[in-house]
Amino acid sequence: MPKLQRPLTDHIIISGYGHTGRSAAQELAAKGHAADAIVVIDANDLGVRAAAEDGFIALLGDAAQERILKKAGIEKAQAVIVSPGRDDTGVLVVLTIRQLNPLVKIIASVKEAENRKLVKQGGADVIVSPSKVGGYLLADAISHPNTVDYLYDLMTAGGSVTLVERAARTNEVGQSTRMVDGGMVVGLYRAGEKIGFWEVEKTPVRAGDILLLISRTAEHQAVRERTEN
Repeated sequence: MPKLQRPLTDHIIISGYGHTGRSAAQELAAKGHAADAIVVIDANDLGVRAAAEDGFIALLGDAAQERILKKAGIEKAQAVIVSPGRDDTGVLVVLTIRQLNPLVKIIASVKEAENRKLVKQGGADVIVSPSKVGGYLLADAISHPNTVDYLYDLMTAGGSVTLVERAARTNEVGQSTRMVDGGMVVGLYRAGEKIGFWEVEKTPVRAGDILLLISRTAEHQAVRERTEN
């Protein structure tokens, strides 16, 4: 409660501290987000206790209730991860969040594919299906075990490479993506349209483009620089 009583701004709220919510919180912390800028809401006392033991701000309650979301500082939150474990509950949480804060980024976990449309209509910006992603990786591991290992490396904070998403810089406009600093451009989004890897090299960068780059993580880059020097 003392942590909740101080002003919270630009923080991240996580609804649900099961396997998915906990993994998300720990990965956020590993990527540099302060633990006291992550607020966990869970309806189960065990989930709240686990979140508190992990160092996060923990709030017992139903994230579909306006009172709980307001206590978690929804009006000034940067983003909300919705992972309550049930799709019907997730839809209600997303609807309530969007009503209280029309601008906050909502990332929702969905179990059943047919519920994606409902969650999207409710106001979610990004929808992730952990079970489906896990299924893809399991199937791919049969014939491409190294691919799975690389994807883990790419997704997690402890890997040697990372996927960076950022806006094109002023000095990059008009240039080939090969000239972009900080990594290899593997994708580009322009006015909501995706330009794939094979077309990227033929496409000069424009103002407003969103670039996807594969680059070294800061830790591994520092090790490389020390080795070279």
